[in-house]
Amino acid sequence: MYSIQFGQDTIPYTIKWSERRKTVSISVDANGVMITAPAQTTAEKIEELVYQKATWIRAQLFHFNEMIDESHIRSFLSGEKLPYLGRQYRLKVFKNDDVREATFKFQQGTFIALLPVQITEEQHREVLLPLYEQWIKEKGEAFVQNRIHRFTIKLQQEPTAVKIKDQQQRWGSCTANGQVLINWRILLAPVSIIDYVLAHELAHLKYMDHSKAFWDTLGMLVDDYEERKEWLRINGQLLFI
Repeated sequence: MYSIQFGQDTIPYTIKWSERRKTVSISVDANGVMITAPAQTTAEKIEELVYQKATWIRAQLFHFNEMIDESHIRSFLSGEKLPYLGRQYRLKVFKNDDVREATFKFQQGTFIALLPVQITEEQHREVLLPLYEQWIKEKGEAFVQNRIHRFTIKLQQEPTAVKIKDQQQRWGSCTANGQVLINWRILLAPVSIIDYVLAHELAHLKYMDHSKAFWDTLGMLVDDYEERKEWLRINGQLLFI
């Protein structure tokens, strides 16, 4: 980990050297500052570039910290709202002496959880988050299969499989053998954003890089992908509930 002092602020950053990289790129996200540089670039040269971009970097870091502060970490208490497909649905929690195992379902526009009486409110998140995640994954499988069809017709190529996974660093990925893996959290976003991630990964069936041909293919599938990509960049952290 490297860092610079900029005014009263310390800006830490990580460097990733790449044999394939021809220019230095600076990215800022919820995980911090990442510098990707050609293998021959010195740490001193990178430090100069970070100084030059320090005002912009500091603004981006503030932006992500603000998003994290504003994001509501659910406690899974009765009355809270949980997201699915870009909408918020009320959670109702019931407890019963006869209940031995927690259950979670969606009924008439409401998430309903049934818990044993000994589960305290402090334990709600620990018990219900995995059940909520499992519900999203199960419903998401059918939803994604339905949405993906419109893109595979245009692309004239099918993935070997589509799976909903728990991915911490990516919204989706495409494997070398043609599997499309989707982060379950993207199913909390609006449908247009889900479509963007699906189209992005499907475009990788033809181009495993981010070449002009890849972006042209993505643009053929989703003509306003840049706006959707920007929405995800700004709001993606809020999908980590």
